[in-house]
Amino acid sequence: MSLSEAQHLFKKNVLNGEADDASLTHLRPAGNLPLELGFEIYHDIYYSKLAGALAKTYETVAWVLGPDLFHEITARFIESQPTVPFRLSEYGANFSEYLGVTTRTRGIPFLQDLAKFEWLLKEVQNAATPNPVPLEDIKPFEHSNNFRISFIAAMRIFQSMYSVTALWNRRKEPRYTYEEINWNQPESVLIYKKEGQLLVDSIDPTHAEIILDLQEGKNISEALSGFSEVISPADNTKLFTTLMKAGIIDDIVEL
Repeated sequence: MSLSEAQHLFKKNVLNGEADDASLTHLRPAGNLPLELGFEIYHDIYYSKLAGALAKTYETVAWVLGPDLFHEITARFIESQPTVPFRLSEYGANFSEYLGVTTRTRGIPFLQDLAKFEWLLKEVQNAATPNPVPLEDIKPFEHSNNFRISFIAAMRIFQSMYSVTALWNRRKEPRYTYEEINWNQPESVLIYKKEGQLLVDSIDPTHAEIILDLQEGKNISEALSGFSEVISPADNTKLFTTLMKAGIIDDIVEL
């Protein structure tokens, strides 16, 4: 048996929490602990770490669902995953997709978007410390329409039909208070890290679309062209001011 085959067999039995016939044939315990008991113990520890990672990342989702339902859903999610990332910090990236298909959360329309938002928070928090372009280097471009922007890694745009940040902001309160929150309205937010602090700012939805276009590599003229009927020169200035104050511009190149 090759090393990769042995690793796959070991992982499968850890996930199942039991020793199958193949493992009993090809694997031997290092000490006196029987394989069956060893895999059961490993399974409990492994599951606990995965469940803990989900609870840490999706704190607001857990707050909305309550401990019992969240535990049930995370248990089913863990069992449904055929593979697990090498780094525990990467685990749960597709949890929002799972929430969108499980019948247990069908009555909570905002839940999938809330999970997407909390994953973006994690991505930004784990991104490299920003080193944005100094304001004095950006200022000359303020009234130009011929440049391209690249953004820091610690920045994301989030858009939703639901105001999930209102839920996130109150996640430390008693759980029942979420029913008092007016979450049924659209929002666009800028998530970024500045001076080591994670920040979430509401932004104009048109500005959010423009920033997404800039992220895709469009120059400023191309990004603005689709919104010429709804955005004024004053709006352009406001957008540029927002980008400068947030400190999210990694590079700016004149064309």
